[in-house]
Amino acid sequence: MDQFYLLCAVIGGTIFTGQFVFSLIGLSGDHDFAGDGGSDHFDAGGHDDATGDGHHDAGAVGHDSALWWFLSVLSFRTVIAGLTFFGLAGLAAEASGARPAGAFVIAAAAGLAALYLVAWGMRAMSRLRSDGTVRIQNAVGASATVYLTVPARRSGKGKITVTVQNRTMEYEAETEFDLLPTGTMVQVVGVVGNEILEVIPASEPARTHHV
Repeated sequence: MDQFYLLCAVIGGTIFTGQFVFSLIGLSGDHDFAGDGGSDHFDAGGHDDATGDGHHDAGAVGHDSALWWFLSVLSFRTVIAGLTFFGLAGLAAEASGARPAGAFVIAAAAGLAALYLVAWGMRAMSRLRSDGTVRIQNAVGASATVYLTVPARRSGKGKITVTVQNRTMEYEAETEFDLLPTGTMVQVVGVVGNEILEVIPASEPARTHHV
């Protein structure tokens, strides 16, 4: 078994290290076997029961839920992490004098733990990236400053700076009012195109809208 554990550790460790290096230089991509977060869409009560009574056996539901959870955390990265730590833990257990059966249990437990931890980490990072995405719609209603003159009567586009989600962002802007020179305080009243905001002078009554 030690050769098997060594093979798992070498193959998994090599790929795992390569992924880490590629992620540092921005070449890493996501290669999931199963959709991330699939368990969020799982409804144990939404399947039809063959008996027609609308209820699953509690044991069957628990088994299906456990299987679905396991499939939901499978991805290329999690499997590689599990394989790596399965091999390393198996080698360590055998080196410490554990019996083959005991070494296998230790290796399997380490592999499953690594798989789960990597899956949890990937989901946490995904949520952070999602939460950190600045949405232009959140600028509507905010005060802003003209950065590049905004031409009058929608005859062209200027630029404004506005604070959105605690970040200072720069967007193209247009107005239906008179020319708004650099430094003018304005209010964002709508989104009129891809990454384009509609603004009015701050002294004008706001009529917020989305197009």
